[in-house]
Amino acid sequence: MNATATGLSGAAGTFARRADAIVADRLRAAAAREPLPGRAEGATAADIAAALSAGSPHAARFTAEVTAAVRGTALALEAARPHPADLWAAAEAFHPDPSVWFEQAVLLGHPVHPLARSRGELTDDEIRAYAPEHAARFDLGLYEVKGVDEPALRLSTREPSEQLPVHPWQAARHGLTGPARVLADAAPLMSLRTVSTGDLHIKTAVDLQLTSAVRHVSPASVRNGPILSRRLAEPAATQGITLLTEHAAIARGADGAPLSHLAAVVRPAPHRAGHPRAVPLAALAETCPADGRPIAIAFTGDDPAAWWEAFATVALAPLRLFAATGVALEAHGQNTLASFTADRPTALVYRDFGGVRVPPDDWPDIIGDLPEPDPEARLAKLLAALFPTTLTAVVDAFAAWSDTDPGQWWSTVADAVRGLGLEPWIARAVLREPWPIKATTAMRLADDPVADLWVRVENPLAAA
Repeated sequence: MNATATGLSGAAGTFARRADAIVADRLRAAAAREPLPGRAEGATAADIAAALSAGSPHAARFTAEVTAAVRGTALALEAARPHPADLWAAAEAFHPDPSVWFEQAVLLGHPVHPLARSRGELTDDEIRAYAPEHAARFDLGLYEVKGVDEPALRLSTREPSEQLPVHPWQAARHGLTGPARVLADAAPLMSLRTVSTGDLHIKTAVDLQLTSAVRHVSPASVRNGPILSRRLAEPAATQGITLLTEHAAIARGADGAPLSHLAAVVRPAPHRAGHPRAVPLAALAETCPADGRPIAIAFTGDDPAAWWEAFATVALAPLRLFAATGVALEAHGQNTLASFTADRPTALVYRDFGGVRVPPDDWPDIIGDLPEPDPEARLAKLLAALFPTTLTAVVDAFAAWSDTDPGQWWSTVADAVRGLGLEPWIARAVLREPWPIKATTAMRLADDPVADLWVRVENPLAAA
């Protein structure tokens, strides 16, 4: 997609060209680290996608996905607004849930995924109505759905009921009308299908491919999340992590089969769990469209080095939890939030247990693909989420804004890791060996596009 090909001119053409360049750069970066059928050749993102996927039976689908991602990226750029001077005051005024402002400030999504702003079948108008980067608001309907499984949802202090929250796009798609109740002014969070109603975060199911997968809520998620969020809460708190407790429910069809497209997970909003200043780690790297200042820099005051040292200690909490329990959180920038006291990060908040990996012997009641007997495979899940994507994005933002060597910031992280006293094999994986990262582009060209494929990237801590 480019301005000439689409007939766009002026501001719209500028957004289209910038979006195309962003997605093209991500494809070129993927080609440099992932095993792909072709070479990164061509002038536009669609051209590069076609060249990279040449010979693959999934080439046409992949190129269409990239084209859609460019369109979504252009719409996000069009929606960009300068950041306010006082972020905390702006967040409090923006929505009853102060975390919403930071969630919706993230324009381009996943820092390395080429489909970060793909929005499935949504039209442009629907993207503007439902996507977080457009500061969307809408009514979330609660529907009387027969056959909702226990544990049922608790949407207030009332007893559990069969009222199931259903995203408005999903409700229209499946012919649900006449909701029993409506929760007004719902605001989509970074994942689009999860919304804040003020005191609650509600993860809904939608028949939309967002980045790599169609975002249903599986029966395993309905079972596992409530168990993990309760039983792991105390060990996590010991390491400085608050887990957002889950309730979940799924409907069943006439044949008794679970309906993953009619299911939901409910959690407290961070401020209801004692964290009124909670910022997704991905948002810390988000730069102001007006002046390029990262959100994190707004909190550092006149001593960014001290702020970064505090942040590194907080951000490594999932590694401390792994060392203590063997449980690997998928601590990427969307699932993991920094909790602040004044302007200083002091704790983590974690949500969403679908990507967690646990030792099977310690968690016999957890089902699906979460039990993983190989500790190295569990650690890879944690490292890939936290280090080469999330922390790298924040380091790069710090270094670019301050015109400093990224190694300066990585050195602080390395010192903090060494101070944890990790087992040698864990310390070696974090500090010396190349880091694992999901091969998200190669996955889109695989026969099973949601099965994890891994590659290794340079570890900047090895030189720190």
